[in-house]
Amino acid sequence: MFKNNNIDLNLIKVAIFDFDETLALHKSLDYMKTTDEDMFISYYVNAYNNPENFYEVVEPCIPNEDICKLISILRNKKIKMYCVSGMIFTFNLEAKRHFVHKFFDKDIEVFSSGSQKAKIDATKIIAKINNCKLNEILFIDDIKKNIRKLNKSGVCSIMVDDVSSLIEMEDN
Repeated sequence: MFKNNNIDLNLIKVAIFDFDETLALHKSLDYMKTTDEDMFISYYVNAYNNPENFYEVVEPCIPNEDICKLISILRNKKIKMYCVSGMIFTFNLEAKRHFVHKFFDKDIEVFSSGSQKAKIDATKIIAKINNCKLNEILFIDDIKKNIRKLNKSGVCSIMVDDVSSLIEMEDN
């Protein structure tokens, strides 16, 4: 894994954030435990029908403050930003987009990957779109397995818990 002191933000051209527990911190993780079929279906129908406030009212989330600080630094450096969320369905993609645009601004494009594993492919596509190398991409996620795989692929990847250290390094 890359260590924070090995990431030079001056060499980064693109930053990619995961959504759940990275950009958006869920007030309760009970949403992940929905096993009743009716509740499961209702969850996605609600997200589809109410994207403007789904992650504030139905599935309450708050923006990650450390990520907010990092995004400010990245904006000052003119780094292009994306959110890539590994999702079973895209019924809640518009709800995620609304949350990101409301709390982080509309310059962050929001995409989904069909699985956590597909985040590597999504990163490669984003690299091509932006005409940059994988080692010029910063990826932040809350799943260690994703970080390991992304780092193995050459992407500068860190756990969301390490963002505050990255900010401190940048401030010094």
